[in-house]
Amino acid sequence: MPSGDTFSVPPIGDFVRRYLAAAKVSIDPFARNKAWATHTNDLNPETTAQHHMDAEKFLLHLAAQGVKADLIIFDPPYSPRQISECYKAVGLEVGMKETQSALLYQRVRDAIVPVATEDAIVLSFGWNTVGMGKRHGFEQIEIMLCCHGAAHNDTICLAERRLPELQGALL
Repeated sequence: MPSGDTFSVPPIGDFVRRYLAAAKVSIDPFARNKAWATHTNDLNPETTAQHHMDAEKFLLHLAAQGVKADLIIFDPPYSPRQISECYKAVGLEVGMKETQSALLYQRVRDAIVPVATEDAIVLSFGWNTVGMGKRHGFEQIEIMLCCHGAAHNDTICLAERRLPELQGALL
């Protein structure tokens, strides 16, 4: 079954742990209560994440400190409804601008680039395979579909590796 705690779904958790096992420094800007990454963040202060900031601001904060990670986990709220619920849970106002997932995803993806090492891997989760893409200098290396049955959307798990020859090519 699907879960708001994405990595509690056994095949998805296994997917993440496999990449974490090889990582030296990792970042999870939407960690909720998962302490798997080196640097964790979640907007909700009631979670056990180390930081409680907007995901983009968190990544920019790490970049300003000179943090570089070889693994970044991108598991944001998947839909406008989920974004709205997350913002409302922490007392933030929610309008059309805040719930446009494409804008949120783009801001956070852009902020991932400065904290990614030259050969970093980004794991993205959601309902599509957009990921970081060539625009940010990444290529897809693995896609896993997790079917939750019934009328539930599948979770798409995407792993992408940063390629030095693509960095800045399409920016």
